[in-house]
Amino acid sequence: MFIHNMVMIHTMAEILCPHCEIEIVLDDDAFGEFECPHCENEFEWGEKPKTRVETKSDSEPMSGIVALSHALHGAGALMLIIGLFVSWITIGGFLEITPFGMRVSLFGFGESVGWFSILTEGGGSMLAITGILFMILTIVAVISQIIHVAFRVMLHMVDSGSLDISMEMAYRAYHFRWHTSLIPLVCAGLGYILIMIGVLTLLGMEGGFPWPNFFTIALVGILGGQFYMINQELMNE
Repeated sequence: MFIHNMVMIHTMAEILCPHCEIEIVLDDDAFGEFECPHCENEFEWGEKPKTRVETKSDSEPMSGIVALSHALHGAGALMLIIGLFVSWITIGGFLEITPFGMRVSLFGFGESVGWFSILTEGGGSMLAITGILFMILTIVAVISQIIHVAFRVMLHMVDSGSLDISMEMAYRAYHFRWHTSLIPLVCAGLGYILIMIGVLTLLGMEGGFPWPNFFTIALVGILGGQFYMINQELMNE
């Protein structure tokens, strides 16, 4: 951090009192109401200076940690949105588990069933309950991730001088970055564990072990990476 010494040069203005017309000396940039030292009458002088927004011409470039954190959180948001519509677990190559239900594909034919339908039909209440919880946790993860990305964009725009927000909003965006980065990781991991419990409770090992798809592994890896990077950011600030 560099400290610049600034020399302020004040110029003076000589004016005539509008009442007694005796010469008065004021600062050149003075404005407002004044009292004449000679006749003690009040008068107005000067104009209120206009508010000027100074841009950072010598702002520091974005660090590698911040850039990587930006990339991981953006990728995490994209992956979570995609995760609402793709399978997280495959069983026996024909049964897929998604946040909104199960999809069976056999001999080129497929059929989907939602968690609420399974619950009302009574075919597997444990699976349906864990599936509904899985769905809720996934939605919470998506919302939290989007909020985090919005906070990140907001703070970046404030730092660059292109956005003006209240101090309270800036504090919230800064303070809750850590929380909104952790919540998606916890919700995604907990949702996966719950649906695994439901599947194993209903089907056991008859159809094969419910392995996570590559998408699930990549998603958890990205969410874990972004949470690690947000901690690195906070340590360097």
